[in-house]
Amino acid sequence: MDPSLEKLLAAQRALRNRFDDFRQALRRRDQAAYEIAIRDFQSQLDRWTSTEERVLLPALARVRLPGRDPERELHLEYVQIRELARFLLRQISENARIGDILGLTDNLERRLLAHESEMENVYYPAADPVLTGEERRKLEESAPED
Repeated sequence: MDPSLEKLLAAQRALRNRFDDFRQALRRRDQAAYEIAIRDFQSQLDRWTSTEERVLLPALARVRLPGRDPERELHLEYVQIRELARFLLRQISENARIGDILGLTDNLERRLLAHESEMENVYYPAADPVLTGEERRKLEESAPED
């Protein structure tokens, strides 16, 4: 696999690992741990997706993807995922019922899986060949780390 594509996928995996840390703490009902984990995930998610919007979307605009509108599709996904993560964090902060928190977590899990699949199979491979050195640097600087 191309090393630059692997860096994009590694960033996505690191973000997923943060979400999985949250879910594991939630399963254990370790409130202190899951509150810290969701804050960390949400912060990293905001930073990463904001950078992807500023850097990856312009790169994708230079690529032809028949039947796709990356700017519209990804912008919508980013907004939905970030808002759902913020809402989940707010519900946790307000001590919502655990059933509500679990439902929101499942919803976020489904959205993340779909987004990750699209990024891995369509958008990252399409953008990788056209990313400039400066764009790669910006992505690397904001990438979540394991």
